[in-house]
Amino acid sequence: MVRYQRRRLLLLCVTVMLALPSCVFFTPRPSTLSSATTGDAALAAQVRAAAGSARGYRGLAVAAINRDGIRFAGLGESGNPEQPHVDKSTLFEAGSLGKPITGMLLSELASRNRLRLDAPLQKLLPDMRFGDPTLGSVTLRDLASHRAGLDLMPSNLHMFMRGAELRIMGKDPYRGMTEEDVFAAGRNAASSGTGRFRYSNLGMALAGQTAARVVGKTYEALLHQYVLAPLNMRSTRTVHSDAAVPRNSATGYKATGAVMQHWLASGYTPAGDLWSTSEDLARLLLAELRGTAPGAEAAVPRFDAAGAGKIGLGWYTTRTQGREITWHDGSTGGFTSYMGFDRSSRQGVVVLSNTDQPVDALGKSLLGLTVEREYPAHDLPQIALTVLCSIGAAGPVFYVAWRRFPRKIYAVHLGFSVAFGVILLTLLRRIGDWLSVPPLAWPLGSALLSVGFLLGVSRCPPPDHGQRLDIRTALSAARYGVALLSLLLLVISAEL
Repeated sequence: MVRYQRRRLLLLCVTVMLALPSCVFFTPRPSTLSSATTGDAALAAQVRAAAGSARGYRGLAVAAINRDGIRFAGLGESGNPEQPHVDKSTLFEAGSLGKPITGMLLSELASRNRLRLDAPLQKLLPDMRFGDPTLGSVTLRDLASHRAGLDLMPSNLHMFMRGAELRIMGKDPYRGMTEEDVFAAGRNAASSGTGRFRYSNLGMALAGQTAARVVGKTYEALLHQYVLAPLNMRSTRTVHSDAAVPRNSATGYKATGAVMQHWLASGYTPAGDLWSTSEDLARLLLAELRGTAPGAEAAVPRFDAAGAGKIGLGWYTTRTQGREITWHDGSTGGFTSYMGFDRSSRQGVVVLSNTDQPVDALGKSLLGLTVEREYPAHDLPQIALTVLCSIGAAGPVFYVAWRRFPRKIYAVHLGFSVAFGVILLTLLRRIGDWLSVPPLAWPLGSALLSVGFLLGVSRCPPPDHGQRLDIRTALSAARYGVALLSLLLLVISAEL
C-alpha cells in the first residue's frame, strides 16, 4: 500500500510538471501581421489600413500598378527563418492564380495554330474512352471557362480522404497525383451538362494536360516557353519535392496559427500549383494592361460566370461600382492570393499572403473599390464546436472519477478518458476557430483535463490482487472505449 501511494504521488508530480509547460508552449497562436515592412512605405500603410486588425495574416507581398509605374511592399513575416522578411522576391504558393495563366497558355497555343480550342476532347484524345459521352464533346474552351459541368474534384473516397487530411493535418491533397490520374478522373467523371458555369479544378487540370498531350510537351515546358519566358517571370515555377523548396519561399499557415504542408507540383498543376512572387505577377498584369501579354485574349470576357460576372479563359471580369475589374483569386492550404486590373484606369494589384485568410478584400480596396469588412467571418457552429470541445475534453475524466468504477476497470476507463482528452485537444489546436474564440480556451481545457486526471488518480481504488478481469468487465471497458471513439469521430465529421 505504501508503494502504491508513492507511485500515485510521483504520477501526480509528473502530471503537474508536464501540464504547465504544455499550457504555455502549445497554446494556439493565431497568425498576426507584425510591424516589419519592406518596399514602399505609403503602399504598406495603405495595406495595413485595409487589413484592419490584421488578425489572421502573417506575411503579405503586394504590388500596385498605375500610370506612374509599379510599387512594391512587403509586410510581416515569411515564416522562413533564413529570409524572415517579406519583399517582392519572396515566393508564395499562388493557388488558383494558375488558372488564368493556364488560360493564357491555351490562348497563345491557339493563336500559333498549335491547338484548337473548340475541338471536342474525343477528337483531341482519340484513344481516351469517356464514361460519360457528354465529356467527349466538351472542348478546351468549355473546360477553361468552367462550362463543362464537372465537379470541383473527383467525387470518390480517395479524394475525400485527401481532403480530410488537408483540413485536419494540413496535408497537400494533390501530392503524388500525376497527369495520368487527371486523365483517369476525366474518363470516370460525369457532366451535369455543358454551357453553364460550374467551377472545377478537375476541368482546368484536364484542359492543361490535354493541351500538353496534343502538343507533345509537358505542361510545365509549354508554360515556360510560351508564357513565363516571354514575360521574364524568372521566379515563377513549380516545386517537385520538399528538398527543392527555394530558400526565398514563405511558409504557409492557417489563419489560426497551424503550419501547413507545401503544395507541390502534380497532375493538377494547370489548376493551381504554381509558386510566384509579387514582382513576377506584376509583370504579367502590366503586360495585360498594355495588351502585350502572351495569350491576352484569355482575359476577354465571353461567357456568364454566375455571381462573378463574365469569364474568358480562366479570367473573371466583374462589373462593380461603375468599373470593370478583371481578376482571379487563389488559395492553397496555407496561402491565399488575388490579382486584378482595371483597363480603363490602367490600375492593377497583386496580393500574396502566407495564411489561408482570404485577401480579396485587400486587393479590391487597393484598386480603389469600396469594400465592406468581410474577414474574418464568424462561423457560429465552428465557434460553438471550439468552445465545447475545449471544455468538454476533460468531461470523460471527471465522469470516471465521479462514477468510481470497480478497481478492475477504473484504470482502463481513466486511461481511455485521458487519451480521448489529449487527442481532442491536439486536434482542436489545429482545427479550432482561434480567431473568434480566445486562445486561452485551449489551455483552460488542458488545465481541466490535468485536474480531472489528478482527481481520477487520487480517487482510484487501491489495488486488489484477488480481482481478475473477466469477459463481462472487458466488454464493459470495450464499450466505453468505442463510445469515446464514436464521440471523437463525431467531432471530426463536424469539422469536415
